[in-house]
Amino acid sequence: MSQDSIDNNFSAYIAYLRNVIFDPKNAVIDLDELPNDEFRDFANALMQFGDMVMEMRDFAISLSRGELNKSLPSQTNELAAPLKSLQATLKHLTWQAKQISGGDYSQHANFMGEFSDAFNEMVELLSERSQETKAEFDRNKTRLEELARANSIFEVITSNMAEWIVMVDRDTGERLFANHTTDSMLVTDTFEQQLYDILFESASSMSVDDEPKKEEFTLISDTAVQYFEMMLYPIRWFAHDAVACVLTDVTTSRELYSRLEDVAYKDAATGINNRLFGMDLLERFTKERVAFELIFVDIDMLKYVNDVFGHAEGDAYIKCVAETLQEVSSMAYVCRLGGDEFMVIVNEDNVKGRDMNVVLEDLRSKLINSSIRDEDGEIKYRRSISYGVIKVGKDNELPISDILETADERMYEYKKLHRMERRV
Repeated sequence: MSQDSIDNNFSAYIAYLRNVIFDPKNAVIDLDELPNDEFRDFANALMQFGDMVMEMRDFAISLSRGELNKSLPSQTNELAAPLKSLQATLKHLTWQAKQISGGDYSQHANFMGEFSDAFNEMVELLSERSQETKAEFDRNKTRLEELARANSIFEVITSNMAEWIVMVDRDTGERLFANHTTDSMLVTDTFEQQLYDILFESASSMSVDDEPKKEEFTLISDTAVQYFEMMLYPIRWFAHDAVACVLTDVTTSRELYSRLEDVAYKDAATGINNRLFGMDLLERFTKERVAFELIFVDIDMLKYVNDVFGHAEGDAYIKCVAETLQEVSSMAYVCRLGGDEFMVIVNEDNVKGRDMNVVLEDLRSKLINSSIRDEDGEIKYRRSISYGVIKVGKDNELPISDILETADERMYEYKKLHRMERRV
């Protein structure tokens, strides 16, 4: 079989893989055009893989829209297992939100989709209760002002509330009041000092006529980290100009959100950003008119390494490339698109005048120098990458698909130029 025929067949495979990603409706290989059963068997396996990838993408898109009743991918699609698990988690979170709207405040969740409806129901319920409480407070305000022991009454009211309630003097930072929840949850003296330093800093910037404001902060000790949302209300407290601080511990929801974000945006094999993260970032940068450079990277000879040395060695090769690409810039976003393809996005403000082609060429040389050798010092296989770089300005009018296609074409031009080098 001629080299041209082999090249044409591989071009068909490459075109199919590109269509799987960018044009699924046209993702097909004409088996009748292939020269023999070996090529057809490979094409069949490739299309089976492509079908699994496209099925995963459709399912992931449905999840991103909050469509939790979307039919699961086929049982034979092992690649979709994490997405199936994510769908089950989202359904459970929706159930938790509905429990909260029914008055079960032991549930903690923070997510999207159908959960938003349940959350809104909860907000409406809490709003009604707040209005009822305010009306009751207004009716009792005159009587409370006449009571000499108003502080004791306030302590009784707040002692069993889940929120942390603290009153501080705006001028001195003196603690005027803290409810039982606050005292019981301050785990160390360091924790307590951090809290009152933060509260005094926020309170000292307010005047009695200011509107209430919302802030967020973190408390850190040797054994714990806690995240809070805080509402600040300037008031007159006996002889003090004070600020009432109502703190809500959001540690559980933050940690849950962080774990879910890792599932959604991280590549399980390498720990770097995945394709979904990269595409979301591209959409945000183009929408916000951010100038950036986009780099398409393809691992050279990964299939050869997998076939000859095994997938464990191939996985090590992938991880090595992922680690190396993170040296493009400490501010670069490195994303694995899947298989042997990566995408790197660098905000133009962080390029600092460097030529990304020079940077990538240096990293490619570093990879080549790390090529795997046998006991005699002979190279078992040569590590390297092919890449394409495109600059996208603030005045860009191209759609994301055209930007991706241009970067992809430049990468393949580079790969063709270095084809003989790889063979050697």
